[in-house]
Amino acid sequence: MRVSEGNLTQQYYTDYLTILADEMLSHSTDDAVRFGVHENIVFRNLFLHRMSVDGGFHARVLAAILQQPDDSRVLLDLLHAAENISDDVLPVLDWLKQEHASAVEHGESSRKLALTALIRSYISGTNQAAEIIASFGDTRPESWWQFKTRAITTSEVRNPDMYFGVGRRPFWHEFPLDRYAAVRAGVPSLPPQDIYDCVVCIAGAWFSSLTREEMITWLNMPQPTLAEWDSLCSPLLDCETPDAALSTANWLYASGNNEPALDLYANIALAFPGTPAETVSFELIGTILRRSGDFDNAFEAYKNAFMTSRGGPAYQTAIGLKNLCEVGEDLGEDMSEYYTRIAGIAAMLPVTDKLRLYLELAASCRRRHAYEDEYHHLELIIGEEGGDEELVDTAMSRLSEMNSHLTADGRPDALSLKAFDDEIESSVAATRGTAAYFGFDPSCALDWYCRSSSPEILPLQFKAAVAAGVDATAYAQTSAEKTVLLAAADAPSALIAGELNKSVTSSWQNGADISAVLDPVLPHLNAEKRSAVFADLTNRSTRDDERAVVCSAVSRALLTAGFADEARSMLRAALRANPGRETRSRLFAELGWLEHESGLYADSVDACRSALKINDQFPAVWACMARSLVCMEKYDDALLAASRAVVQNPANESYQYLRSALQIVASSPVNPAADRLFILPEPGFLEAAAAEYMIQKTSSCPPGVWDAATLEDVASMRI
Repeated sequence: MRVSEGNLTQQYYTDYLTILADEMLSHSTDDAVRFGVHENIVFRNLFLHRMSVDGGFHARVLAAILQQPDDSRVLLDLLHAAENISDDVLPVLDWLKQEHASAVEHGESSRKLALTALIRSYISGTNQAAEIIASFGDTRPESWWQFKTRAITTSEVRNPDMYFGVGRRPFWHEFPLDRYAAVRAGVPSLPPQDIYDCVVCIAGAWFSSLTREEMITWLNMPQPTLAEWDSLCSPLLDCETPDAALSTANWLYASGNNEPALDLYANIALAFPGTPAETVSFELIGTILRRSGDFDNAFEAYKNAFMTSRGGPAYQTAIGLKNLCEVGEDLGEDMSEYYTRIAGIAAMLPVTDKLRLYLELAASCRRRHAYEDEYHHLELIIGEEGGDEELVDTAMSRLSEMNSHLTADGRPDALSLKAFDDEIESSVAATRGTAAYFGFDPSCALDWYCRSSSPEILPLQFKAAVAAGVDATAYAQTSAEKTVLLAAADAPSALIAGELNKSVTSSWQNGADISAVLDPVLPHLNAEKRSAVFADLTNRSTRDDERAVVCSAVSRALLTAGFADEARSMLRAALRANPGRETRSRLFAELGWLEHESGLYADSVDACRSALKINDQFPAVWACMARSLVCMEKYDDALLAASRAVVQNPANESYQYLRSALQIVASSPVNPAADRLFILPEPGFLEAAAAEYMIQKTSSCPPGVWDAATLEDVASMRI
């Protein structure tokens, strides 16, 4: 999950993390409170992440808030106040650093911890707030709490992989109902980012008021149905202007939710007759219907758009005729007369509008694979003097593509260009499908994936179909996918294990990654069924290290899902299978890393030594042992281990960093917690170490301290 960027959002994050950190610090010896705080932050982070990528979920939450008088009043007041906020505000990271400096100066330990968590999350690019806060003052490291975060997500949330996807979409659109909230607040022109930040602040507070069971219910909320979208969008049609409704309709259309978009555009045309929104709505209705193959109704929609735009700008008239020509040709009509009229209109247009029209005509020709006509329109654009530079660049870029696909006589090669365009369309469809999937809309993702002809698309179609809860049998091509279907259908453990065994055996025999077969199955298994399935799966011959390899793969899959204790048991089972020396060395290496991540540093060192007894030319194991020794404050031994790692793999920059940092600390340890941050090569650790050293040294932490970039920068801050 990535870190959000709005100033108001970050202020809200800071406030709620401060409250939870204060609760934990006030009960520092109570493990139940610490676990409760951690889970609370995890749930809130999951909620805020989904709010930032899922328009349907965002609309549902916002509608729920607007229906509550108190929550609605607070949101509308905040939106109204946001209009008067100065544009000259600090960048988010600078604001966080200044607030941290203030918290240190005033001795606000809970707020300082919250801001440290946010700054480190911002620097690393990953939301680590739950782990950083929960591990503060605890013997268990952040990595152990990261396992707990993943375990909670895997256990409590359907389709948990969506929460670890591509992250927040850029603001090329507004979220559904956001503009409606701004209109109700009397600030209809507020920028989308500002509206979003206000909504997230109030939504986060609203979510905090829910019970644990209600939180989980909301986190597992499916996408709105067509009827629910109709209910959500109904208030938008009562506004004086169509802006709010059009904003939501445009989001629905852009994200691929065509049916609710079609309904809303139709309602906009009825609710706001005589406005530009009516024309736009009819045009987009025509576009959606044409793409779905309903050419007759598409023609009627385009005709309505053309009729409502009569008397308007000549450019709009030409676009209306172009749309009618396209769908008319789909219906088999001769539209040459209309193209002649368009050419006549183009001759009278200002240069910029003329080039825009030519570009639209070129795009139309491209969709119809009329490449010679497309080439002609593009040549007209670059031949026009005083044209808009951006439009000319677009035309030049496409001409460059077309010039790479010419016949021997210099004409556009239709077959080659069609194959080229089809490949681009297929790639775009796959990309949009992935965006929809990680936007928690698997049904929409499946629709996009089905438009792609990529040979690698079938597994994505299968994953989207399973997540959407539709029949995925037609997309299940492998035994591994059939296993997922069995697990999703809650089949008996023996049946799941039997099918899974085929996939695992095939992967093992082909040298493929076995854990990749197991990962999609895990979220569909509860603890009891998980134990039974894996017991059956690993009950196999020890021939050629088979059992050890399978146990190791199961361990990796369990670790990815956050089940560290079960992963450890599987690694020990792999070792008991008495594998060969090479496999045994690798298993001890995996166990050493697992124990390090779990905070069992002495056990980690023992496992690393066992691996090195078998193969001492294993730089990753030397580095792992060095890390664990650092956490045990045995810096001299850690330096020796890090040096061995560097000698064996001098190209690895993290090993070089580890050794250089240990050379500084081993000669003069200062503070175990800060020294650990200083030594370990993890994102955000060095900057956090600089802050801790400076606070210890001067009881202050100026914002610039967080800008430390090298070991030398921080070494001077140590006492």
